[in-house]
Amino acid sequence: MIAFRHLTLLFLFTLSALLFTNCGENRVFNMEDKAVQEFNIDHFMGNWHQVALLCQEKKSKMEAVTLEASMDSKGIIHLFLKGHKFTPYGPARELTGKGKWNEKKPAVIRSTFFLNFYRDYYILHAEEDNSVFIISNHTGTRLHVLSRHPSLSSAEIESIRNKVQALGYDPGELRWAETYF
Repeated sequence: MIAFRHLTLLFLFTLSALLFTNCGENRVFNMEDKAVQEFNIDHFMGNWHQVALLCQEKKSKMEAVTLEASMDSKGIIHLFLKGHKFTPYGPARELTGKGKWNEKKPAVIRSTFFLNFYRDYYILHAEEDNSVFIISNHTGTRLHVLSRHPSLSSAEIESIRNKVQALGYDPGELRWAETYF
């Protein structure tokens, strides 16, 4: 009986977490059609800055977000996410997660920051020099622009806006990060 209660609580917690982390729009794209066809996962390893986010929430819960990705000898991707709550100067928050990559689906990274609840993230665009990536969740409701540098030139920003529009999104919905760090 106690185990049933624990499972029920875990199920309710998971369901509420999934419901409250959605961006509020029911946009569903076939992300596999939009994803890049060839990708070398080694290009994703290293340090990244989230320079833009497309999401329907008015205010992000985390600002000044950085991501460090590394892969161990077993092929497990280790993700270390750092950010600040609500503002670039808010309380620091750190999350540790893990991910998986399959050569048969090169543009998909399955990652989790909570137990074994994996979500697929699709690499929609990678610059030729692998300095900028555009990544989306499986439903297309969240779009992350990750860069090796905390700020971009106006030419790079315009290029990203054009790529986002070519993917079927409104580039005016992009929220650019304040580069205080």
